[in-house]
Amino acid sequence: MVVVTISLYKTEAEKQQHLSAIFMLARELGVGEESVKLLYEKELQALQEHAQVRTFLSVLVSRSVKDKILERVFSSM
Repeated sequence: MVVVTISLYKTEAEKQQHLSAIFMLARELGVGEESVKLLYEKELQALQEHAQVRTFLSVLVSRSVKDKILERVFSSM
């Protein structure tokens, strides 16, 4: 069996930037870090397919993830 791992992160610094964003979102929203990470990485993968500039990906992905989590919370009320 062959397992192929595609890295979402180009550099270690970029990886740390995204992991920090995941941690901050989880803390801010009171949601488990692993749940945020799954959603965050799915959004990151979708956005970076078309990104020509990667500098602001963490901001864009964080905003999208936050909106989706809050939407779930409010729709379940």
